[in-house]
Amino acid sequence: MSSFEPCQRNRLCLVLATGLLAAAGFATAAPSVELPAETGERQAAVELLGRLPLLFVPAQVSADGGLGYVVRGSGVTVWLSESGLTYRLHRASEDESQAVASSWVVALDLVGATPRPPVGEDLLPTRVSYFKGPKSAWRSGLPSYGSVRYREPWPGVDLVVGGRAGELKSTFVVRPGADAGVIRLAYSGASAVRLGPDGVLVVETPLGDIREQPPVAYQDVDGRRVEVAASFELEKGSEPGLQAYRFRVGGYDPARELVVDPVTLVYCGYIGGSGDEYGRGIAVDALGRAYVTGRTESTEATFPVTVGPDLSYNGGDADVFVAKVAATGTALDYCGYIGGAGDDEGSAVAVDAAGNAYVTGRTESTEATFPVTVGPDITYNGGSEDAFVAKVNADGTALVYCGYVGGVDVEWGYGIALDTEGNAYVTGLTHSSEATFPVTVGPDLSFNGGNGDAFVARVNATGNAVDYCGYIGGSGGDRGLDIDIDGESNAYVAGRTTSTEATFPVTVGPDLSYNGGSGDAFVAKVDATGNALDYCGYIGGLNSEYGIGIAVDDAGNAYVTGYTTSTESTFPVTIGPDLTFNGLMDAFVAKVDVDGSTLDYCGYVGGLVDDLGSDVDIDPLGNAYLSGNTDSTEASFPVTVGPDLTFNGVNDAFVARVRPDGSFLDYCGYIGGSDWDYGVAIAVDAVGNAYLIGDTNSSEASFPVTVGPDLTYNGSGPYAGDAFVAKVSSFDLLADGFESGDTSAWSATVP
Repeated sequence: MSSFEPCQRNRLCLVLATGLLAAAGFATAAPSVELPAETGERQAAVELLGRLPLLFVPAQVSADGGLGYVVRGSGVTVWLSESGLTYRLHRASEDESQAVASSWVVALDLVGATPRPPVGEDLLPTRVSYFKGPKSAWRSGLPSYGSVRYREPWPGVDLVVGGRAGELKSTFVVRPGADAGVIRLAYSGASAVRLGPDGVLVVETPLGDIREQPPVAYQDVDGRRVEVAASFELEKGSEPGLQAYRFRVGGYDPARELVVDPVTLVYCGYIGGSGDEYGRGIAVDALGRAYVTGRTESTEATFPVTVGPDLSYNGGDADVFVAKVAATGTALDYCGYIGGAGDDEGSAVAVDAAGNAYVTGRTESTEATFPVTVGPDITYNGGSEDAFVAKVNADGTALVYCGYVGGVDVEWGYGIALDTEGNAYVTGLTHSSEATFPVTVGPDLSFNGGNGDAFVARVNATGNAVDYCGYIGGSGGDRGLDIDIDGESNAYVAGRTTSTEATFPVTVGPDLSYNGGSGDAFVAKVDATGNALDYCGYIGGLNSEYGIGIAVDDAGNAYVTGYTTSTESTFPVTIGPDLTFNGLMDAFVAKVDVDGSTLDYCGYVGGLVDDLGSDVDIDPLGNAYLSGNTDSTEASFPVTVGPDLTFNGVNDAFVARVRPDGSFLDYCGYIGGSDWDYGVAIAVDAVGNAYLIGDTNSSEASFPVTVGPDLTYNGSGPYAGDAFVAKVSSFDLLADGFESGDTSAWSATVP
């Protein structure tokens, strides 16, 4: 657990959260900032500040001089005193000629608690200074803390308030022998407090609603998460002006830790037209805007084209689509086609710091109709299809470059990643020999035969050439399915091979021996020059494996997911999250250590039927997030916490988070409706929100649409589905209706 989740064994933990600060554009660890005048840039800056860590700063919090802590935001200020939390909500007047700002105060009282001053914990390196009023009132160099603890306001119960991503999070730690029933809270100053039909606690104010999602409780029991019923309970007959509430918790083992921690769908919606769409790749920028790509068979008459890069469908069987989803999830900032007269499909997308999107995939369109510009190759190479790579400018209006990577046979670009210099790294499949494929530097300049080789290539920042391009393969069939980059521009490739160690370029590990069956997953690290493999080895058992997704953390550990049909008797399980094979086919997740020689953990995620891991990403704390799809119901699939614990029919997408040591799933749940639903790719932002793309044949009658970008299913017929995009948060509880308006001057500095 993170530092603000201080739950220990044999303690009961109730975790609640509110996204009040994030919605208000909370600003913490940043120097003095002057927001741009332009509306779009101003909003982007507010969103960026809202994603920085919360700072709890010592302050006088009551008129009688009582000390506590304050958290300041552009739309809200929160004081933490011995009696509880006080929120001052504020927003600028709609009449910009008036300097007066409207505000509202709401207090959350600790009912029946012994007054005790809170104590700062988790000292941060950030120092905060306030420059407001006369110079004598200025304060500089104040310490900041990552959390604040109330010690036993109720007997045997601690309250810890922390936060990240602009959201407060409260953790109630109940010691053995203590009673969780003593925890009582009450809102005062609200217009109304009510429970919504879905169990949400809604606190109404004239400036908007504060919403707390219903708590979800679980315990770790013998390596599995067990759900415990939990909900809010409003108390009847509360005093005038107060609304008290408590937690109703079902039966649980008092000797084990219980965590109540919501996992919610922040948004979920369709991208599609009257034809068929497939969502294939997703990336997210620092402001929480998702960039997606895939395949569409819908013309501009029904597909939600806006801005570009191309607003006209180009014919053939399908076009690539690329779209940017607004941070709120309510709309598409841009959406358009990349394609020609043939069949075109986007497989993966990456985004740079400036908001340029990079797309790879495959195309059957020649340069006569495909929008080639600059390179890396502007001439179609023959065969049935070429890989392509394209860079879309930040506003989505045009292609900076677009070109082919291919030879006279078949190529497909499956994965793309970027370094800080804007070089694009692509992996995929090729059947073309070195006679026509654009090999240069390495890692292998000779085609290895069989049913294709994996390839890896680096396209320079201008897009006009490849810095290196070479094969990874043996005498069997080999394909690279995903790629990621570390801070030193080493490339990490995951894929699938049927080549044995006699011809496959194994070196170091994690396994140097082919394991049999119809194929093994493989993982390889290509050095920064591109001319050699630092390591390359198998992950597999006696049956069949695919390595489909890969991600790399800051230390150079590689995380791989895919699927396996091998049982634990031959598959290299170690630590978890599940060491026992569950059915016909399981997803797997593995962490490869920095030198590539061993697996730090490796285990299954699955149920009794077919389960597949399609992609993986990592947050800064080392949690691994998986997307995939499953045919297994909740009777056998390891659902825990959410976002949905009930299988919805036919096939569901799933999302799961694996804790850093690999031993457990922090959460795992479905996203789906009554028809087919596939989770294909995942991206994670700096604060642990997960963004998914996939495709679905489920209409809004059963699919969990919320917010957008489109809440109405667009498909027609049994095989014409929509792409979907969703954002999942483990404690992203939103407050509605607040605008920037706090003019308090302050600054924060990090040594």
